[in-house]
Amino acid sequence: MTTLPAHLGAAGAFGDTPVTQERPRLGELLLRKGFIDETQLAWALEEAKRTKQLVGVVLLSQRIIFEDELARTLSQQLALPYINIRQVGVDAAAARLLPAEVGAAAHAIPIRVCSDGVQVGFGDPTDDQALNAVTEHLPRISIAVAEVSEIKRAWQELTRR
Repeated sequence: MTTLPAHLGAAGAFGDTPVTQERPRLGELLLRKGFIDETQLAWALEEAKRTKQLVGVVLLSQRIIFEDELARTLSQQLALPYINIRQVGVDAAAARLLPAEVGAAAHAIPIRVCSDGVQVGFGDPTDDQALNAVTEHLPRISIAVAEVSEIKRAWQELTRR
């Protein structure tokens, strides 16, 4: 069983796409936390629309926000746990449950085996393609938000062994 809050939609998590009333928009949360100001948000929204990129990607690419700020805010928005892979590490036995090429492509990595399945860190837990790719191999997962760069780094370290 995949543990995914019912309020998650099919839209990408890095964007300010239509959401239910119970889930605040990512840009609004970043603004409330003081990571961006109103001018930066307005610019990012316009740039995201113009380039067809997600707001979070636009803000990251311009170095307006840091990746950990985005991941932590995304975890708050989606009511999912945030995992700092650099601090908690990855159980190599859990990671081996998912083919590395699948995990790397999905920006996801199994962190540890839990009583309710496998806890998997995702860079974008609302990415349906990533979720489907992972659940083909791990049908019972508990989803967490992790930084994409840390997921990539962990896969590189694990595949070098």
